[in-house]
Amino acid sequence: MMNLSRKSALNERWKHMLLEVLTQTANYAVILLLSLLVGALVIFASGKDPIASYQAIWQGAFGNPIKFADTLDRSTVLMLSGLAAALAFRTNVINLGLEGQLYAGAFASALVGFSVQGLPKHIHIPLCLLAGIVAGGLWGLPVIILKLRWGITELVTTLMLNYIAIRFSQYLIAFPFKDPLAPMPGTPVLEATARLPKLMKGSVLNIGFIIALVMAFVIYWFLFRSKIGYEMRMVGYNKDFSAAVGIPVNRSAVLAMLVSGALVGLGGAVVIMGFFGRFLGSFSSGYGWDGMMIALLAQNHPLGVIPASLFYAALANGALAMQSATGVPQTVVVMVKGATMLFVTVKVFATFFKRRFGKWLASTSDA
Repeated sequence: MMNLSRKSALNERWKHMLLEVLTQTANYAVILLLSLLVGALVIFASGKDPIASYQAIWQGAFGNPIKFADTLDRSTVLMLSGLAAALAFRTNVINLGLEGQLYAGAFASALVGFSVQGLPKHIHIPLCLLAGIVAGGLWGLPVIILKLRWGITELVTTLMLNYIAIRFSQYLIAFPFKDPLAPMPGTPVLEATARLPKLMKGSVLNIGFIIALVMAFVIYWFLFRSKIGYEMRMVGYNKDFSAAVGIPVNRSAVLAMLVSGALVGLGGAVVIMGFFGRFLGSFSSGYGWDGMMIALLAQNHPLGVIPASLFYAALANGALAMQSATGVPQTVVVMVKGATMLFVTVKVFATFFKRRFGKWLASTSDA
């Protein structure tokens, strides 16, 4: 009897998982097609060829192994930023300060990378990464202190800290840490022992991509397989109920902000150590803001962040090729991103497909 009940429970669990996979696959396929259709209509209205434009995007992102590797590299910082946003949003911490935490982590890793000398590579690289993690995490700590002590919403404080981090880092590279030989304001070049090893010759792809993938699975395990992660998710669902049953709500908020900042700080360290080789005041093209969009696209699921960040990276790299090959401006890609986010948030297609696939699975099990 026990074996039959366990088998039935296991079948229900697999059926639920299959339902979710089918629903989300169909949902995102329709969303992607509709978003591309919106972009195609805009391109056609401007007198250009939509098919040629999308072919240029594909070639720019995946045209050969080097371009594919470069797209993977671009997705690295987006993946870490998306993970940071997903963890914060899922635990009911509205962290709008990802861009500032990214800058804090990037500058801290660069500082350790060019100022600390004489270390072997296997020590210098982890030290720089650790500096980025610590700086990114600590930059968001005042936000939580202000929220817990005086009830000041993090929507305002995280947003304001972005500008402080960006402007302060720009001051540092314009005066105390400026490299006089650099063509633009920036720190001295990182020591060779602080640069991330490349994964493919002729490409900028480095081990930072592996680090980002590992972190996606670590955050998934942390949120869905650990006791603390479970408590943080419960706080995200209902803070008052969690407090009533004895879950430490304040600890959850502090931990969520620290881990979120640490993740995006690691992203800043990786992009400096793997791509730029020095800290530049304009190194980010809005990676922190893109991370929030990626988290929403992934529905705040750590594993969903992986394909979402690859999608954003492909659009970013492909947009350059599209503009040079067809003359279509890169703003079309922004429209595709906006349409994608609109269709994701509406959730009409997900509801429809879940109902249809649910009926189909029920009929197959009855048969």
